[in-house]
Amino acid sequence: MVEPLPRLMRLLACLLTLVAFAEDKTPVLGHGGLRYSVDLKWAKADPAVAPVVNSHALAEGKDGRIYLVTDHPKNDFIVFEKDGRYVRSISAGLGGGHGLAIFEQDGVEYLVHVDSGWHMAAEGWNPSAVEGRITLLTTEGKVVRKFPTPKELGLSDGKFMPCAVAWTPAGTLLIADGYGSNFIYEFSLEGKLLKKWGGPTKDAANLSNAHGISIDTSDPRGPLVWVPSRSQNQLKAFTLDGKYVDTIDLPGAFAGQLCFRGDKIYTAVCWSKDAKGKRLAQSGFLLVLDRATKKVLSAPGGNEPKYVDGMLQPLTQAQPVFKHGHDLFVDSAGDIYLGEWNADRRYPSKLTLVK
Repeated sequence: MVEPLPRLMRLLACLLTLVAFAEDKTPVLGHGGLRYSVDLKWAKADPAVAPVVNSHALAEGKDGRIYLVTDHPKNDFIVFEKDGRYVRSISAGLGGGHGLAIFEQDGVEYLVHVDSGWHMAAEGWNPSAVEGRITLLTTEGKVVRKFPTPKELGLSDGKFMPCAVAWTPAGTLLIADGYGSNFIYEFSLEGKLLKKWGGPTKDAANLSNAHGISIDTSDPRGPLVWVPSRSQNQLKAFTLDGKYVDTIDLPGAFAGQLCFRGDKIYTAVCWSKDAKGKRLAQSGFLLVLDRATKKVLSAPGGNEPKYVDGMLQPLTQAQPVFKHGHDLFVDSAGDIYLGEWNADRRYPSKLTLVK
């Protein structure tokens, strides 16, 4: 029996990618005018000095350096130059690093550390589930404040296991409890709970594995809070006070935190599905969307995005380059810094836009 041409083409693409890695060549991934050369060895860190278990999330400081939050018990953050050179580690004994935010207020630059509650051992793969915590630090590593958990505030929302945090235009923090209640908590910088919204509902606003939170202040509908409902393969938009606005369907793709840059939206995909809808292990890739239309333009490591009657067709991994895309950051040049979960303790990779 002759196999369908599209399947043969996907197999050929996978073989060519594997050959490129075997010959130590840089593969080029993506579609249309958004294609990227991939450097899996971008980070020049010594695992004996700055080890990682998972390279969870990244952001850029005002010094132009890339900050990585990791969950290795030896360090909480690792700082890199844009060329991948290791600068320093920040170790405050926090553990469980999963998300981060960087912002400046009154001339002081701050880091927000999101402890998801999944604490890793220094060796092997043996996570333990504990209560998560949000911590405010300076970028020099001085702990300023540990925020109270919902339990400590007397709320009965269950175990607090947050995934991500966003700094709002009002100078507050929005925290997505994506491994716990799926509620969004808004705190003042002094640690006061201001509002709670989101959570599991029976309508379109339902959040299931709220695995990120980010704000698009340029949307013509007003500033919107975007939260991935990862288990539903959807991205959902809310007003700053939690009113549901919109949904983007990403069939087959378990996507996380969004990064807004210029006229594009970027996100990392942790898993994708096969043709029968089964979630596949080690099947991650990236997505680049148009910021205005919210349509997927490119899927580096995934199949080419296609729309039929305005509906995005299922997405899946096409090249076995990335294992589990977890979070990413995009710099002003349009280059992507990617962190991965459960990827054999791999440091972040860099995808350079081919121009």
